[in-house]
Amino acid sequence: MRKHTPPVRRAFKNLVLPLLAAALALPAAAAGDWPSKPIQLIVPFAAGGTTDLLARLVADGLSKGLKQNVIVENKPGAGANIGAAEVARAAPDGYTLLMGTPGPLAINPYVYPKMPFDPAKDFAAVSYVADVPNVILANPATGLKNIPDLLAQARARPGQLNWGSPGVGSTGHIQLELLKQLAGVDIAHVPYKGASQASADLIAGHIQLAGDNVPTALENIRAGKLVALGVASNDALEVLPGVRPVREAVPGYLLPSWFVIVAPAGTPQPIVDKIAAVIDAYEKEPATIEKFRALGAVPVGGPAERLAKHLKAEQARYGEVLKNIPGNAQ
Repeated sequence: MRKHTPPVRRAFKNLVLPLLAAALALPAAAAGDWPSKPIQLIVPFAAGGTTDLLARLVADGLSKGLKQNVIVENKPGAGANIGAAEVARAAPDGYTLLMGTPGPLAINPYVYPKMPFDPAKDFAAVSYVADVPNVILANPATGLKNIPDLLAQARARPGQLNWGSPGVGSTGHIQLELLKQLAGVDIAHVPYKGASQASADLIAGHIQLAGDNVPTALENIRAGKLVALGVASNDALEVLPGVRPVREAVPGYLLPSWFVIVAPAGTPQPIVDKIAAVIDAYEKEPATIEKFRALGAVPVGGPAERLAKHLKAEQARYGEVLKNIPGNAQ
């Protein structure tokens, strides 16, 4: 005798299973059709800074490679947490991306008691865009010319030199803390509410020292308003002739700022891979390399897996530097 299938099971097979199969097929279909509308690239900082400049270069390359508009949106605030949180909450469909930096993706969990997102869980790694060396700067009135000069004066006048940064936990602050830890010097930290305020006071002579990205400091260095004492990179830079790497005087001192593209966690891997491939191809073009080099930036590119490993390592590395800094979230 033929076994009778209960009505409820028949309904499940006839209605639910086809819907489930269709849902499982959506990511592949979406990846094949993607992108079918403009993409939003959020920069969690104000316009005009290094993150913004690099984001606009990447947006141009993505627009051409994907045959779709990529719109850069500046959404600064809370140490980049506002813009990053918006991306973390966005639909994981590839239409909302973040131009990320060490701040929101590695530093902020050690600085802010309450984070609106988890950098390790709420983002999908997409593309390692570039490394940008940091530079240690001095006001010309200090008479400092290089890192040995700085170390000699810091040791002769412990606690009397002032170093301005965009705020506690910023990359500029980490530059100082790493120098203090590795060189054993005592330099006072002066936190500001942003990079522009710190830079203005450095130029005016209200503080003696600061750290910054090469691209944003370059114009003032060339104009003679600031002196570049050393770059936090392995090698000297073409855009700063005569300026030596800090590590030559302070072994182990290496602190580039990195700039990456991440998407909301759960973004389909085919979409992630497509974006990464377009950026990688764009960054290998001679014209693109020249544009990055003019900013003092080093294009990186590569697959998403490369960035995922880098983010994990950097989150651990910054944690080691930050955990003993007074005033952080830990």
